[in-house]
Amino acid sequence: MDRLRIGLIGWGTVGAALGELVRGGPLPLTLASVAVRDRERAGLPKGVEIGTAEHALDADVVVELAGGVEGPLAWAKATLDRGTPYVTANKALLAQHGGELAQLADRRVAALLGSASVGGGTPMIETVTHLAATGSIERIRGVVNATTTYILSTMGNGRSYDEALREAQEAGFAEADPSFDVEGRDAAQKLAILASVAWGKWRPETDVATNGIVGLSVGAGETVRLVAEATRDAMSVKPMPLEPNEPMGRTTGIENILEITVADPEETIFRISGPGAGGRVTAGAVYADLARLVAGERPILFGPLR
Repeated sequence: MDRLRIGLIGWGTVGAALGELVRGGPLPLTLASVAVRDRERAGLPKGVEIGTAEHALDADVVVELAGGVEGPLAWAKATLDRGTPYVTANKALLAQHGGELAQLADRRVAALLGSASVGGGTPMIETVTHLAATGSIERIRGVVNATTTYILSTMGNGRSYDEALREAQEAGFAEADPSFDVEGRDAAQKLAILASVAWGKWRPETDVATNGIVGLSVGAGETVRLVAEATRDAMSVKPMPLEPNEPMGRTTGIENILEITVADPEETIFRISGPGAGGRVTAGAVYADLARLVAGERPILFGPLR
């Protein structure tokens, strides 16, 4: 079997971990080119063309791990328009433009995959896809943002919001500018992607009623988490009090958890949990998407949409 040539856009923590998997893993894959802003940066792979994103688009499959929306949207459209598979971990791209990209992939008989965009190495999209095949999902509900989980659990131990945020930044759980997480947008984008998969109808991030945790007061001993919840008719992200012994109330660190309520023939709750971040686990989700392409599949995330 011919080796599948990968054009990789982005060489951060996840990109470097994916490079190791491609080199040492069992799949017939080869890293043909890597696109980065700084071609002189340390740690770039040897024996691989280092070029622009446009060079990467000439490969058999394009993997985008760069982040942002404007550039990735153009790259995704150009790739899919050629009938070439596009694999991404970019939740912002998928939550804002996934519908149009899925339709383009369908028209051009291309593949669009994004398993790493939600849950890191925890197969949330795959689990929702499997359960949605029965057409009986009633609700999805989960804790899917590690930054807010760390902050809220620290506040439950008696810290103020500002103290908890500072500790999260020092521990590496929060960015210097944490607004994307603490305002709820990260969770809202993940929820929009999962809801679109669950009910086969495109649901953008803008449809999510979003309330973050900025300035929130949590009393010592209280258990509060930022909960993302969706039904067929509504989507929301908001901080909610939880029982400390229930599964979502026990989440800590980078753990994510998703509850999927299915009614067929009677109501059943499926739970999936695991690490929501980390270069190796996220790269593993990308590698799993590549395995589907090697096997001859041409899946379209969100497709067919109604």
